[in-house]
Amino acid sequence: MRSSLKIEQFSVCKAYDQRLVILTNTLFNEVDSILVAPLHLQNDQLLISGLQIPVIINDENCYVDLLDIATISKSQVKSISEYDVLPFRDNIKAGIDLLIDGF
Repeated sequence: MRSSLKIEQFSVCKAYDQRLVILTNTLFNEVDSILVAPLHLQNDQLLISGLQIPVIINDENCYVDLLDIATISKSQVKSISEYDVLPFRDNIKAGIDLLIDGF
């Protein structure tokens, strides 16, 4: 049964046993496919500046991996309401611009 998920840009969701950040703009809610980027725990590895965006979620150091953007069906997405990357949206948007506009 499909849940009634309201797609919000920069909200965190779960699909395919992964935490994902929704990149799709909320103006496109009628579209079945959405653009997402995985959210990973950050250990001691170095991140690629501008493309792997560090975020802190519930006191955990994580990063949004814009190098692994994918399109998935909204029907696969489950909301994770306790996670929030909204404070990091400007950094995520800058990373997306870097990907689109080039290096």
